[in-house]
Amino acid sequence: MAGGRTISRSAVYLLASLLLVLSFLSGTRGSYMHLFDFKVKDTTVNSNRVEEVSHDSFPRSLHHLTIGRDGMLYASSFVTSEVYAAMLDDSGHHWRWFRVVSRGGGGVGLDGATGIAVDDDLRLYVASFATDQVFRYNSVTGEYLDLFINDEHHHLDCPEGLLLLPDRLLVASFLNDRILSYDLGGRFLEILGQGWHLDGPQAMLSHPLTNSLFVSAYHRDEVVILDAKTGKKKGTLGKGHLSRPVGLAAAPDDQLLVSSHKSNEVLRFNASSGKLVDVFAAGHGLWAPTGIAMTTDLVLFVGTFMDGLRRYSYWK
Repeated sequence: MAGGRTISRSAVYLLASLLLVLSFLSGTRGSYMHLFDFKVKDTTVNSNRVEEVSHDSFPRSLHHLTIGRDGMLYASSFVTSEVYAAMLDDSGHHWRWFRVVSRGGGGVGLDGATGIAVDDDLRLYVASFATDQVFRYNSVTGEYLDLFINDEHHHLDCPEGLLLLPDRLLVASFLNDRILSYDLGGRFLEILGQGWHLDGPQAMLSHPLTNSLFVSAYHRDEVVILDAKTGKKKGTLGKGHLSRPVGLAAAPDDQLLVSSHKSNEVLRFNASSGKLVDVFAAGHGLWAPTGIAMTTDLVLFVGTFMDGLRRYSYWK
């Protein structure tokens, strides 16, 4: 059960995978800065290591993005169950791409890579949508470290976004509309927030100015604002403007960027007031945006479900 709805989790996973593949196969290519093709390649299932890849082997279907504590961009692919990382080369003009987690997580059963996070020790956390688990890897070598969350008590149901805080890890549980809290040893702490108002939680973002937690509620077409300590609902933003929101990113001047998956836009809001500022990005082939991430030099990366990765200057 999720918010009063009975649904098969296997059916949800199958439908999600089918929709992603169909969107990948049927789409036309756009033109904006960085677009990559997807080519299936065999991977070693008994081990995992970081491997540099060409643009030709980078997947076009991406899900969550994050900027690691090492300054690198990380991107998960739900369709291929892989995680990639990128960095600028020595010239500062060209991107080098690395497969950090190979298909299946290097033989550990990763199935449907979704939320990702990187801690100060450069450990990469990867949520597995179909198995209700979170795995950890050495982001430098790709070595598999451990099964961080195994969900023996069935609190999770199809994990999506991860938010790593100084004292805990938050996990958005998509199918049962929960935000779950775990300590840094992987032990379950509490259900921070739950309910119909979260319907399909995707990404999370802290807003220290108002002591709030922003959660993109996919099926509610809005961003839900929770009290960061109690998890109680404080308000919403984006209703009437967003259509299937996914990614969240903080921007200068107390602004919030939100990807609107169904309307093919990235919208900008005032984070404190919740008012719409403008449409930050749209058109130019931007199709089905997913995760977004802002670098320290104010470059916004936008993942898509069929056209790979795009980047925009915040000041454009």
